[in-house]
Amino acid sequence: MNPVLKLLPLLLAAMLVACSSAKDNTEQPAELTVIRDPLSLKRNWEIETGASANAASYRLRPLYSDNRIYSIDTRGTIVCLDATYGTTLWRYSTGLRAIAGLGGNSELLLVTSRDGEIAAYRHAAEEGLEESWKIRIDSEIRAIPVVDGEQVFVRSVDGRLRGLSAADGSQLWVVTRRVPPLSLTGNSEPLVAGGLVFSGFDDGKLVAFERDNGEIRWESTISVPSGRTEVERMVDLDGRFALRNGIIYISSFQGRLAAVQATSGDLLWSREFSSFQPIAVDDRAIYLSDDKSHLWSIDLRTGSALWKQDVLNARKITGPAVLGEHVVVADLDGLLHWFNREDGKLVRRIHIGFARSYAQPLVVGDAVVTVDKYGQLTSVSVNR
Repeated sequence: MNPVLKLLPLLLAAMLVACSSAKDNTEQPAELTVIRDPLSLKRNWEIETGASANAASYRLRPLYSDNRIYSIDTRGTIVCLDATYGTTLWRYSTGLRAIAGLGGNSELLLVTSRDGEIAAYRHAAEEGLEESWKIRIDSEIRAIPVVDGEQVFVRSVDGRLRGLSAADGSQLWVVTRRVPPLSLTGNSEPLVAGGLVFSGFDDGKLVAFERDNGEIRWESTISVPSGRTEVERMVDLDGRFALRNGIIYISSFQGRLAAVQATSGDLLWSREFSSFQPIAVDDRAIYLSDDKSHLWSIDLRTGSALWKQDVLNARKITGPAVLGEHVVVADLDGLLHWFNREDGKLVRRIHIGFARSYAQPLVVGDAVVTVDKYGQLTSVSVNR
């Protein structure tokens, strides 16, 4: 017998021993702390939508409009709920393999698919929907499309941003940006304000386009790729950014957090920060979670930290939502955590299920609505 073949069982055994003795370098989630005098919360309603046909379901953030919540699953079934009571009003099957949440408003709902389809639906005479138009592009769409007036704006993974007609889906313009060899799996959704549409790209740049023709008004570099490997050079602008009083607040992965003047692209301030989560904002601060699951409150004017909370370290928290006096995030174990907006103190947690939530909690009136990876929607509010 070949000597190498004789040694093969010994080599395999040695490899198995080495693998079994290797340390797990994954950081363990922080233990839950005791909360003194917890805030009183109430669960308003919960409903199973069955959104988890496959692993892509974590992107399916629900849409809130006109006291209704619209949810879609990976089989393309849209469920319309009464936002107050959580009762199902109607269901409609699009037949599309949805990979991003619904876009649109109370008049026009937009669905995208992993096959590059974009479809628009309008409310029928009776409860339900009817297809208005559908087109196909040559790329997967992982960002929620945005409708504003008579236009729809869609960002696809191939670096293209398209302006479409809301009436029939015809393409008004398209722009293309280079995509790095390696990037995160998501894309930031466009932001529309006045005559401009803003989009973040995987090269760390924020670009303002004329909404009518797609011409560049300005572009601003938020983060510059650095490092030797493609992983180290990832600076994707993937979080949903915020606009407040004419200023855009935006963060990048392994890069920076910045405030940019919307009309000119001038950089007002920036600081080192790493996040791919959506940003929440109020009159005083922006709130966001970083890639270590630390929750921050950042001064709008200066970019300095007002407080930082690391009690949920490595618990894979969502982007935060601001509700009244509190900041709310969900985590990997189906928990919803409530923090004091003023000082960052953890004041309550509540179990909303046993599965991870990926999407930022949705503010609906005086409640927050969460969705977990299995499609369970839950509404929670402060018990007053």
